[in-house]
Amino acid sequence: MPEELTAAQERLTLAATHWHTSEDTPDLWLKARVTLMLTEQEADRAQRYQDAIREVTLQLAQEHERRERFRQAVLGTPDATRIWWLDRHLDDLDSLNWEVFKEKILPLVGAADDIQSKAERIAQTLLYVWEKLGDKPGQHARFTTTVRTVLDQMGWDDAIVWLAPDDPSDADSPVSVRGEGGESRPIAEAGTTR
Repeated sequence: MPEELTAAQERLTLAATHWHTSEDTPDLWLKARVTLMLTEQEADRAQRYQDAIREVTLQLAQEHERRERFRQAVLGTPDATRIWWLDRHLDDLDSLNWEVFKEKILPLVGAADDIQSKAERIAQTLLYVWEKLGDKPGQHARFTTTVRTVLDQMGWDDAIVWLAPDDPSDADSPVSVRGEGGESRPIAEAGTTR
């Protein structure tokens, strides 16, 4: 192998670089310089080998550079990534799949916790809860009461406004909420006093 030739040349150079004397003739000091050479056929083969290594190294460096530039340009911000995703599907908008984008692409973005991503996660959570509640007014009332109680405990009274019941039938629910003094009040009363 070419690198073995280089290693052998270095070992010979180190071994022969100092002055040596022969046991038979102690007055004779020798110093040598040895050069190893490949045959022409082996030298050609070694050159092809080195060229192949250089070519692969260059390809790897170029690929690394390409990926790094792509990461900086496309995956730097969530908005840039969304634009890139949309641009990739402009010719075939039917194949535009935002679920795949959210699950596979967006997690690769360095700052994936942007306001739009957070809003989408919150909206998905609320949609999931709404679907789980179904058409049962009692469950809606129970959930609203629980959320209202949590908001009240956290001291976020200003957030309770969006919990106003849309359906008056929710007020007939037997679910109750515990007041500040420990008294139990029906949900209808809890909804009107907040």
